[in-house]
Amino acid sequence: MPNVLITGITSCESRGVEALARSIIEQLNTEGSKGGNNVTVLTQTPVLDAEALAPTGTRCVADPFVVSRSWQQMRPQESPAELAARREQLLAETDLVIATGGDLHTSDYGVSTPYLRALTAAQQRDIPTVMIGQSVGPFDDPADAAAWLTVAARCHLLTVRESVSLGYLVGKLGLPEHRVRLSSDPAFLLPAATGERISAVLGPLGLAPEDPYLCLAPSQGITRFSTLEDSQHAAALTRLATSLVRTRKMPVVLVPHCHDSRPHNDDRILAARIAEAAGMPEVMALPGTLTASDYKGVLSQAELVMSERLHAAIGALSGGTPAIAIGHSHKFNGVLAETYGDTVDVDGIHADVRTFAQDATVIDRLVNDTDATVLRTTLRQRLPLITDRARSDFAQISKLLGA
Repeated sequence: MPNVLITGITSCESRGVEALARSIIEQLNTEGSKGGNNVTVLTQTPVLDAEALAPTGTRCVADPFVVSRSWQQMRPQESPAELAARREQLLAETDLVIATGGDLHTSDYGVSTPYLRALTAAQQRDIPTVMIGQSVGPFDDPADAAAWLTVAARCHLLTVRESVSLGYLVGKLGLPEHRVRLSSDPAFLLPAATGERISAVLGPLGLAPEDPYLCLAPSQGITRFSTLEDSQHAAALTRLATSLVRTRKMPVVLVPHCHDSRPHNDDRILAARIAEAAGMPEVMALPGTLTASDYKGVLSQAELVMSERLHAAIGALSGGTPAIAIGHSHKFNGVLAETYGDTVDVDGIHADVRTFAQDATVIDRLVNDTDATVLRTTLRQRLPLITDRARSDFAQISKLLGA
């Protein structure tokens, strides 16, 4: 049975990260893989992620290639020698390294080159490597771009999840076209929780299965990538939530997609803040410790989703529910444009978070001009193509594993 190492995982505290990890693991262990694979996930929060991914039978270990100071309390303390020994042991057992991460490889977060280390070490030992469903760039530092290109040139499979990244890699960085392929985010393949489970999740909010509702997925951490004050951001989201209730005559469920142990990135804090500031019972935060599949189920049953978390938007889109993104980088409009196709104007389904918070007309446009019926029809026509692209990555991976 092949041994597969997954890198690019930070922590399943982010349900977007959990969605990526679970989708990849479950695709690796489908019937077509001749009984499955032994999968090891490198993470900053191994105990937490072992619990989150327990249904998949995956082993989660503290990443010995990247040691994040911000999560150091969530992983064992190890000396440099201990880390080096674990790196060697892991690679000695590995038949394939898969890099996920969505958008790690950009200058936005300052972690691109460190998260290449596992791939570089594997390539030095002639272990096959793949990078799937990536958004890449832009890089501010030429050294980061060069490091990424060096690894990409030796990957056995390299796919991106949207055309913006494809154009950047080929047109700006000069990557040969045959080295990269357009695909989709693996999380489009994540199964949603059952209808019975979603009814149990929504019940405490007073929502029955037949009740229509809207979803708003706020990001506590998004202001770190803009000049916005937290108070300005929260006020804009509160105006959006209350405007949606008054105009669309439906409750708004706030979806905290990231349950981070670091307060600056914990969406539960912001969701509670919005619900309190709204001062109306129709604006309510979804409670509980829910899984990525739970959230996908909730998002998939909504009439419309507005999201500052890309993987919350993907949870909706992959379930056939129209989503609009409020974002801070090209990854948002890139993924949405790819999902809806050329017939939908990207400017109508995406708003930059700075403009959203500072220009009142943006909220008016999102609330009044969004035609959810048209978006839903277009989305459901495109979904088979998007999911087939994601599945094709795993067909190629199966060949690499000899399945």
